Amino acid sequence: MAIVDEERRKMLSAHSIGPRMIGYLEIIGIERLADLKGQNAGEIGFRINAALGRDHITCQGLRALKSLIDHAEQQT
Repeated sequence: MAIVDEERRKMLSAHSIGPRMIGYLEIIGIERLADLKGQNAGEIGFRINAALGRDHITCQGLRALKSLIDHAEQQT
């Protein structure tokens, strides 16, 4: 299922998060900002890499995911 526009806007308001990262989250089934609450950036990055079939999430991507998780903790 796709991320609805309201949730997409919430995610995009986090530092360093863009449409591409949101697309990766959709691939692994994360549809709401609240889904990230209490998650681990490394595990999310691992799931994205596994779904893509290659190592794609870099240290910078992990920092962006951590920022999004922190944003989820504050917003939800």
